[in-house]
Amino acid sequence: MNKKKEIYQKIKKNCDIILNLLKNFKADNNTPEGRMIYQCRWLKEQIVTNLLPLPTKEYVHTLNYISGEGLLGHIANSKQKEWQEIGVYLYRLVVLVDNKLVIKKQYYPATINMIDSIIYLLNHSSRALSEYEHGMLPELEKLKSQLSEGKIEPPLQSYLPDYPNFRKVYRLYESIIDDLPNGKYLCETVASLIFEGIRPDSWLSPERADKESRKLLDDITQL
Repeated sequence: MNKKKEIYQKIKKNCDIILNLLKNFKADNNTPEGRMIYQCRWLKEQIVTNLLPLPTKEYVHTLNYISGEGLLGHIANSKQKEWQEIGVYLYRLVVLVDNKLVIKKQYYPATINMIDSIIYLLNHSSRALSEYEHGMLPELEKLKSQLSEGKIEPPLQSYLPDYPNFRKVYRLYESIIDDLPNGKYLCETVASLIFEGIRPDSWLSPERADKESRKLLDDITQL
């Protein structure tokens, strides 16, 4: 499946989920619920006609605003369930219309390969590790076990309170492990996969993702 086709399918799926959650509301430009109904309907219409440009910037202001402000949180069963019951679907729509691929369970093994690569790099570093890099190691092991056991589902969004050292190591422009072989790419990719739920553009299938991540792990362990 090519990237555009997958993104189209996922946009439709998330729109359907949101529309179902809003089934007791009317389409109405005067309410956030009503505006979101119109937004989802428009997105689906554009997909059916194969006219939705990717990335889409001009016609998704409603989606970005409602998602960013959490205006539909009240339809969840509780405050604690806002993210899992409505927020995550809005967030995924935001990611998808920006022409980015979202992570799925089929990509967890490849994600674990990437985590293993960072663990190996840190454990075999030729330089002394910082306190944050030392602290990151058990956090990476925890991510691995929770991901493989299905106890977490990306995107986690927040590094705190469980992954404070990861947050100290990973920086948007210059991470602490950038000096290690493939350290920058690995740190950015794992952060994107786990905390943003976005996978690399080259991971167009679980098989390709597994092949790429396995090769990278093999290359690193042979350094």
